[in-house]
Amino acid sequence: MIRCVKNNTIGNRLTSAIILMAFLTISVSVIAALTWQKLSQQIGTIANDNMPTLRASYRLERSTAELQAALTALDMNTNPLKHKAIKKNIISILTAIRQSIDNISSLYYYPKIKSGQQLLVANIDSYIALLQQRNTQRLALKQIENTITWLHQDLIDELQPLRLEIEWQMMRLLDSPQQLPLKHDSNIKSVMAEFSVIQTITVNVNELHQLIEDCILHHQHNDIDTAFDAIGQKILQLNKISKQLNDYPSTITYRQLQHEFTQLVTPNGHLQKLLTLDNINDIKISQSQRNIRNQLTQQENIIQTLVGHADNALEKLNGKTRHSIWISNLVLFGVVFITIILSVILSIYLVGRGVVKRLNLLGQDLQAIASGDLNANIQTTGVDEIGILGDNLRYFCQQMQEIQNSNALNLINNTQASIITCDLNGAVESVNPQALKQLNFCNVTQKHQVWDLFNISSLTKLQHLFTANGPLMINGAYNMTIKLITKNDQSLYLRLDFRTFTQGNDDKVIITMTDITEQENTTRWLESTVAEKTQSLTIRNQQLRNEIEDRKRIEGDLIETQDELIQAAKMAVVGQTMTSLAHELNQPLSAISTRIFSAKLALDHKKYENLPANLTKIDDLVTRMSKLIINFRNFAKKQSATKPLSKVDVQDSIKQALILVESRAKVQKTTMVNTINHPLYALADQVQFEQILVNLLVNSCDAVAHCEQREIKIILLNSPSNKIRLAVYDSGDGFDATIINKLFIPFTTTKDVGLGLGLSICGSIITRLKGEIFLASSLTGGAMVVLELNKYDK
Repeated sequence: MIRCVKNNTIGNRLTSAIILMAFLTISVSVIAALTWQKLSQQIGTIANDNMPTLRASYRLERSTAELQAALTALDMNTNPLKHKAIKKNIISILTAIRQSIDNISSLYYYPKIKSGQQLLVANIDSYIALLQQRNTQRLALKQIENTITWLHQDLIDELQPLRLEIEWQMMRLLDSPQQLPLKHDSNIKSVMAEFSVIQTITVNVNELHQLIEDCILHHQHNDIDTAFDAIGQKILQLNKISKQLNDYPSTITYRQLQHEFTQLVTPNGHLQKLLTLDNINDIKISQSQRNIRNQLTQQENIIQTLVGHADNALEKLNGKTRHSIWISNLVLFGVVFITIILSVILSIYLVGRGVVKRLNLLGQDLQAIASGDLNANIQTTGVDEIGILGDNLRYFCQQMQEIQNSNALNLINNTQASIITCDLNGAVESVNPQALKQLNFCNVTQKHQVWDLFNISSLTKLQHLFTANGPLMINGAYNMTIKLITKNDQSLYLRLDFRTFTQGNDDKVIITMTDITEQENTTRWLESTVAEKTQSLTIRNQQLRNEIEDRKRIEGDLIETQDELIQAAKMAVVGQTMTSLAHELNQPLSAISTRIFSAKLALDHKKYENLPANLTKIDDLVTRMSKLIINFRNFAKKQSATKPLSKVDVQDSIKQALILVESRAKVQKTTMVNTINHPLYALADQVQFEQILVNLLVNSCDAVAHCEQREIKIILLNSPSNKIRLAVYDSGDGFDATIINKLFIPFTTTKDVGLGLGLSICGSIITRLKGEIFLASSLTGGAMVVLELNKYDK
């Protein structure tokens, strides 16, 4: 019998408790809302009165820092194109400063800040103009310096034939002693005097060039007038000595070069004026920098004053806010404390004793019934919902006891599955009709054992299952597959699943039989098919291995052909530089000849004090020529493409490449500059990397050959942490847009003479080195080639 409860329920008591708690929560919420309303008013005061001042001060301070950084970058810059970009950035920063100042127009310090900002803008405009003028003057000074260097080199080259002619005359006089002794000595003294004049002129030209270079290098720290007085004296001395060569017709070119050289560096000339203007401009720039710093310092002081006033106002408001929060917290803590006390009381008396304890008893009763103990004593009582659940649970136990007493045999007989039940000794207790049909038995009695129902071949295995140490008794479950032969001599495969179960107080075994004949036949057919496919795949794999061997052999031939092509390109570069190499070697050889001749004369006249110096100079020149020849030999050496990559010193490779191309650059008066001044190591092959650099430098020399300004630079670009990104760019006309996408295709060239393999080979080599190559343009419009290599990692 199920009872109904209308009053004094757990729901009614919980509802009352929830209503009380809700009232206390609403009280806390109202107090919190009033507190936050007051805090909102105080925050509004902060936002409306103090934050605009702080925000404007922050923007002014940040813009001032950006302005100082931009002015520093402008002072360090020498590129005209970058000068415009930095100037534009400075104008935008000044605009932001003006806008920030306009936002505080209502403050007391606004007129002072505004006037200071206007004066700052005027000084910055003047400072930018002075920097632009300085860059223009220094560009002109650099051009004059290059012209002076080239003229000095040409003067030295023009004196070389005269020196050789005098040496020849002296050798001829020494080899013809049959002349009169007095006349012979007179001729030798005359030739020696001419040789001394040539040597004196060479020394004076070098000293004059050194004075000019020192004056240009230190003109900002030295007295320019005094320096040029010394240069003027040296020019007069050189002109006086050079007059002795006027009788030689072959010195016309030398005299013209000397006149052009001295005209450039004469006192009160173009060079002195440029240096003087550069010094004056530096003084103006320094004064302008001091003015700008003073104005920025004044502006920062005013900003600090504004921030200090705002901080004082915020400190006062902060004190009021803390007092309000303290009072509100005190009230909230009181209400929360009362709420906690009431919650504890309700939890202990209403929930703990009235609900939780009785639910635990109900859970213990349910666990006992779930474990099969239908005779357990149900302890849950009462007149509320939990008591009703206890009564219903007792009624359920009574019904389950009645159901357990009934026979479950009908369920087993009516199921579609084949089921056999037996005891733990293997004695058959029941076999349903489906099992009898599968086993071809008409009737089974309790005298039969389970293994009597199957073939003799399964007898031993089935008997072992029902022993004390059998897997069924140990694990409580087991499955196996047996084979039966039907009356038609066909194979029947059955899967037997053994499970132990408890019926009443006795342990039983239930056996479920499943016909898996079709699955077994399919498995055997699949095994046969897999064997056939395995044999076919084995034959196919052998064919693929043969094809792989053929492709490896073809790939080896391709690599060897590519190595030969790269070697041919190397030899082409060597051939292009042979003419300039001969000129580069000719100068040291001439100097060695002169030193040897001087040594012979010293030996003849028994003047041994100058011999060590001459021998040291000769040794240095031989070392220089040997190093140059070794570099060419290493460059021309054939390199295998299968050589593993290793650590490569990038700076050393660049120096070697510059040495190989230096002689050619000197002939066409091209300046090559390497701006990388710190150690850098890449994962590559040194010879192949040097070949890429030589190819790019030779291409750059060809590109600037027809230009007025001939300059090639090697720079380091910003790179990821595991990469090295280099760039080689020149002052030429750059890449033609119509052909730039075809330059890496073999036999594509823009030169009158050339195979068009340089960039193609560079691309192949950089691919071997696991790097990349890109084409670009420099800021001045010249061609730029970017190389990206993997950084060497220990």
